[in-house]
Amino acid sequence: SALVPAMGVLGPPAVGLFADALGLRGSLLRVACLGSCLSLAALAAISAAGRALTFGVIFVAVLGYAVFRSPMVMLADVVAIERVRAAGTTYGRVRLWGSVGFLVAVLAAGRHVDPGAPAALLVVTAALFGAALLAAWALPRSPAAPRLPVLREARALVTAPDFALFLAVSLLGQIAHASYDLCFSLHLRDLGAGGGLIGLAWAIGVVFEIALMALAEPLVARFSGPPLVTLALLGAAARWALLANVRSLPMLLALQPLHALSFALWWIASLAYTRQRAPAHALATAQGLFSAALASGSVVGMLAWGAIYRRAGGGAAYASAAVIALGAGLLAAFWARAAPRAVPGA
Repeated sequence: SALVPAMGVLGPPAVGLFADALGLRGSLLRVACLGSCLSLAALAAISAAGRALTFGVIFVAVLGYAVFRSPMVMLADVVAIERVRAAGTTYGRVRLWGSVGFLVAVLAAGRHVDPGAPAALLVVTAALFGAALLAAWALPRSPAAPRLPVLREARALVTAPDFALFLAVSLLGQIAHASYDLCFSLHLRDLGAGGGLIGLAWAIGVVFEIALMALAEPLVARFSGPPLVTLALLGAAARWALLANVRSLPMLLALQPLHALSFALWWIASLAYTRQRAPAHALATAQGLFSAALASGSVVGMLAWGAIYRRAGGGAAYASAAVIALGAGLLAAFWARAAPRAVPGA
């Protein structure tokens, strides 16, 4: 299980640098989809053949999956950012389909996929990666980009005070947000919610996430990324504080629209900043560094919130997440003042 977040720390920066150096975007996205599909399909084939899935076999297959899967979202974001203007749309209206996919998985997978049947679960997941490969293959090919020296750009980004602050803000924000990913369903269950209510709660949050992504462009056009990230993280702190103290299930459902603020606005605003801050030929590098900061936050958060929840329950976990999100929001406010007004690549 640790292989996936570990590769999330290492893969996106390395692949982003490689993509920028060779002028590759869509081609690497296709390779990522193909490798993810084949890694899981191999496990499914071994399981369906009745052979034992030993730890060594699973480890090698999951390692391959993690290597290919880790840069996929970053590459898809870069492809979308580069092509939305020519397509007459916005990044948010493209990205919301990822949220739609998550919503479909939440509502459908639990009913139709049995996690106790490993071969079926692996076949379904591999088939979805195969469909993603077909979609990536259908993307219009971009003209060949020149090979560019991007190590200097990467070094400049990492050493720039405003971008380093952005990575620190992203790390802290994701540590706090990981409490939602890991503990929300458990917290609702402990308060007496059944599986249907838990699924409904997740669905409400994702519906509002989709709505904000569809309508976010005027906000991004009017305000720069840093102030919006600050607002999102301070909103996240308020959300986690409420989750720590509210015990009424109807009230908890009523809080779920805040997911649009604590996740969707944060994501859209962060990507708007990377798009504005990085030169066009180093966009994948900037996105890779951002993805690595998020993955690092997920690793730390998953380790921390599991231990806190086990020892002290959801109230303590969310109270702690609120403190971290508040710290991230205050740091973001400082970063917003330090970030340059006119940025390269805007």
